[in-house]
Amino acid sequence: MCGIAGFTRNDPQTLQRILTSIAHRGPDDSGSFFDTQLSLGHVRLSILDLSTAGHQPMAYEHLVLVYNGEVYNFQDIRKELEAEGYSFHSHSDSEVVVKAWHRWGEAALQKFHGMFAFAVYDKKRKRLTLCRDRVGVKPLYFIDRPDIFAFASELRALMPLSRRTIDRAALAHFFTLGYITENLAIFEDVKKLPPAHILRYDLAAKRSEIVRYWSIEEHYRQVQKSEAELIEELEERLIAGVKLRMVSDAPVGVFLSGGTDSSLVSAILQKHYGEIHTFTIGFAEAKYDESGYAKAVAEHLGTYHTHRILGATQAKEILQNFVDIYDEPFGDSSGIPTYLVSQVAKESGVKVVLSADGGDELFCGYERYRWSYGLGRKFGKLPLRKFLAQFIGACEPCLVRLPVRNMEHKLGFLRKILQSDDWYAIYSTILANYRDDIEKLGLQEPSFDKKPFEVGQKLHPMQGMMLWDFYNYLPNDILVKVDRATMATSIEGREPLLDHSIIEYAASIPFAYKYRNGESKYILKKVLERYLPKELVYRKKMGFGIPMFEWFRSDLIDLFDTYFTDDDVIDMEYPRKLLARFKAGEYVNVNKLWFVLVYKMWSERYL
Repeated sequence: MCGIAGFTRNDPQTLQRILTSIAHRGPDDSGSFFDTQLSLGHVRLSILDLSTAGHQPMAYEHLVLVYNGEVYNFQDIRKELEAEGYSFHSHSDSEVVVKAWHRWGEAALQKFHGMFAFAVYDKKRKRLTLCRDRVGVKPLYFIDRPDIFAFASELRALMPLSRRTIDRAALAHFFTLGYITENLAIFEDVKKLPPAHILRYDLAAKRSEIVRYWSIEEHYRQVQKSEAELIEELEERLIAGVKLRMVSDAPVGVFLSGGTDSSLVSAILQKHYGEIHTFTIGFAEAKYDESGYAKAVAEHLGTYHTHRILGATQAKEILQNFVDIYDEPFGDSSGIPTYLVSQVAKESGVKVVLSADGGDELFCGYERYRWSYGLGRKFGKLPLRKFLAQFIGACEPCLVRLPVRNMEHKLGFLRKILQSDDWYAIYSTILANYRDDIEKLGLQEPSFDKKPFEVGQKLHPMQGMMLWDFYNYLPNDILVKVDRATMATSIEGREPLLDHSIIEYAASIPFAYKYRNGESKYILKKVLERYLPKELVYRKKMGFGIPMFEWFRSDLIDLFDTYFTDDDVIDMEYPRKLLARFKAGEYVNVNKLWFVLVYKMWSERYL
């Protein structure tokens, strides 16, 4: 894996500063290219063709490429190009990408199976084209101002060129969800290129346009096949997707939680390759610890298994570098163990790890889908529900005094649910940490795209929730977490369940095979039954949570006193009141405190 960057000036000094900031993404090599109006840079983590033949930027005739990612089927594309007269000087997929672009232009994207974010500079046309993979596995930020156009793999790389003015809408996204979505970034002049999109920038006209080249929604065809046929075809696609991601000239391992998705990826790899290395993080607090399940799966499959217990002391050490790992405010606390398990894999000699993300969004895995659907059915038809919401609001000053744990939070949640008019409103209420009280921070409550829920209206409300997560939670939280944690330890993370052939097939499977009689991931588990005994397949999903509440009660409590200082952007009065209640032993939503802590740590580091 690699890091890329570029901007519309010939400025070697600034480019070197940018490349140094993302050197962790590519410690094996670096390179640069300069034109009168352009600087391009690349740092390389060697995975395919470990020789210098894979050096970038890579030029071919009038094209110059800087590329981050892996096109797993590059050998097939190479043979197709060779049949048309192209010759090759390396064994890298980078050379295949630049020559495929030379032959087919943007249409080459339809041939690529993989994860990528790259830029191609056409010297003849004075055009720079940015491309991001279909799901957003690989990140790509950009600045588009009249005085400069710039892009990079991470936000930190653009900080020397950004004006660093906080985007208050993006900040409201963060405090609501714990991450920034809708292709915003924390700075006003920085954006994220959406997954499955191309950005064309004309250097002469200083004009850009963004177009989409792929959509999951085109594949909701609902195939009519028997359950046995669906299971067989899905397994074939899963095997193909996993095998593609074994293309590597470096050692490969798997992050194994013991859940359905990672167990399935591990099982397929072990069956077809053998001697697979698996890695797990556990916790001393039993209600958060899944490492026993992972160990049982590893023992059944016969993998070389490593597990590490994460405690509060080590978590505190990782927290000291948390905002260096995640260079934009990022509230997913499971980023801490994800970084640790990446370290463990690195220490074990592995350079590539497979992470089984995407199964929840594609096959209805999250419990919140069931909760939201249940709440909608229960309260959606309740007579006078909006009147009841107003009544609760009027009586809230008295009701919060009742001896009920976290009463204020519960009343706000109930009032929002009663006021909800559609599935979007219900689901966004389930997701939000700060709701009405975001105004107490001096921010406005954000609104999000409702379009995914149109699919839910046609198929099933839970399908709309899944699609919303596919467009938002998956690329802006889950994939960010894995990319930054693996890159911070200079290893490459791969996502086999996010091969677009699997995504497209999953979209076509009727919803009844994804969620049936209270069982999530129904069809995935049917595939997994072919590899594991049922007692390892069917168990309660825990998720990848960490004992933040317990840690903040003890070892980490002093962090709040260090960072809960006055702020120029948000009002700290409300967070301080929450903190005082927390210290007094009251139950509060600890995520609200955690999000403020992350923002304040980030602000001190970067502003």
